[in-house]
Amino acid sequence: MPENTRSTRPAARARAKRPGKPHRRVSKAQKKKIVRRRRLALAGVAAAFFVVFFCRMAWYPITGGQLRAFGWQGETSFAEVWQINHLLRKYHITSRPSLSMFFATAASESGYGRHTLEAGDAAYYEAHGYRAEERGAGYLQLTHREEQLAFLAAMGDDFDGTDTAVYIAEHYAWESACWEWSVGKTSPAPNPNAYAKARGASDEVFLATQYGINGWTIADSALRAIVEGEPYTVSADGTTVTVLGQTAPTPIGWTDRLAAYEKASAIWG
Repeated sequence: MPENTRSTRPAARARAKRPGKPHRRVSKAQKKKIVRRRRLALAGVAAAFFVVFFCRMAWYPITGGQLRAFGWQGETSFAEVWQINHLLRKYHITSRPSLSMFFATAASESGYGRHTLEAGDAAYYEAHGYRAEERGAGYLQLTHREEQLAFLAAMGDDFDGTDTAVYIAEHYAWESACWEWSVGKTSPAPNPNAYAKARGASDEVFLATQYGINGWTIADSALRAIVEGEPYTVSADGTTVTVLGQTAPTPIGWTDRLAAYEKASAIWG
């Protein structure tokens, strides 16, 4: 056997004979203290988590109770409201005027959350210049395949099927609405969200956002005059508006839209 191997054996035996560190006995009272400290630490962590959680929720723009008071017929569960709030913050839809106008628009376009797809038949869609597969989808009724594909691209979604409307309605009902309000629509400039935030709460500003969402059927100069405070009149049936001698169609369903805005303003200001 090699000499260096033999020389290490005595040292190894000596180490083996060395007494180990004596085991420290813990009394029952000490054990209780240790358990109590651990429980207090866990309770502190849990309390901190809930404080952060509820402070974060308090910072969120809306609550489920507000949606129900507004008359929203769609889902208002905790998870749903959490997701809506996340999207509102993501797209910076947090000012009171914009929140009120956004939810009034969503209610007008979707029947207070009952529909995420535009209702109609093939003849109706054709008359409006699009096919059933690209009809209005989501709570703001994002319409036309080009706009729908632009939205999906913004989501990083490479969907290339035929029916973009159904796909968006099933997967992005709220996100498509937030995106359209703050990114997808550039009228009134720069987008309805920024416009409402900058202009503030008024029926005239809401009217401008509805033209942007529902179709621009009024001259820029006429609408600018309305928003700047020029006197105007709306027909008894709510279908036309007149200002400075110019008459134009109002956004479709203007009377109902205005009623939804008044309800939303009472809740979100």
